[in-house]
Amino acid sequence: MTKATQAARVVFQPLTSGGWQNHREMTDYRAEWLSSLLVERANWRANAFPRSFGSVQIAGPDFVWFRFWLPEEDQVVEKYFDPSGRSVGMYVPVTEELERRGDLWRTVELVLALWIQPNGRVSVLREDDFDEAVAQEILSPVAVERAERRIRELTTAIAQEQFPPPLVRNFELNPAPVGV
Repeated sequence: MTKATQAARVVFQPLTSGGWQNHREMTDYRAEWLSSLLVERANWRANAFPRSFGSVQIAGPDFVWFRFWLPEEDQVVEKYFDPSGRSVGMYVPVTEELERRGDLWRTVELVLALWIQPNGRVSVLREDDFDEAVAQEILSPVAVERAERRIRELTTAIAQEQFPPPLVRNFELNPAPVGV
């Protein structure tokens, strides 16, 4: 596979609400509408292959993921929890504008993303892939401008504690007490 093909695969990753219910390593998919906000949840199966961002394990047996479709912010945020119910971080993909058709939300990732650790530290992900996609003109000039603008907007809002919204930022799992 050429670098251009690899970059194109990374660039045009569609995100669609309900997609997790078709993921072979996920189970117990649930979705809840809160007005125009959609919250999705799925558990990773007991035999799921572990996945990590750097040294942080984000998926594997019994991990729980939540995806928040935030139309007011025109943004998707995923929050990941380990098997004990402890948050391991939030993934914020830079995307095209959110589209809603009936009960379905859809968007497309534009390579760049943010990783927010539980302590609030923020990292930009896939900058090299983004630079390569720009250099090879895989992304349109409009998509490049949107991605660069969104990264600036999101990092500024995070630094000012205006993003993610409190519903997402403060969302925690309440694990069952041991022995119950």
